[in-house]
Amino acid sequence: MPTGQILFYLPDRDFGYVRVPDTREEFYFRGKHCRTPVRAGDRVRFRLREGKQGYYADEIERDQIA
Repeated sequence: MPTGQILFYLPDRDFGYVRVPDTREEFYFRGKHCRTPVRAGDRVRFRLREGKQGYYADEIERDQIA
């Protein structure tokens, strides 16, 4: 499962982006794809899914740091 950081999330518009630090890739997500509440700066784990317009982040949950 890839890990990344929430770049931003706009709850009123119901979308945001996750960035993978190693590759600097950014993936779009919708609020319904989040398993836990997220906000900008959160470290998260997620799955990549392929949609009509490319890959997007799904099953997003905050990474529990030990």
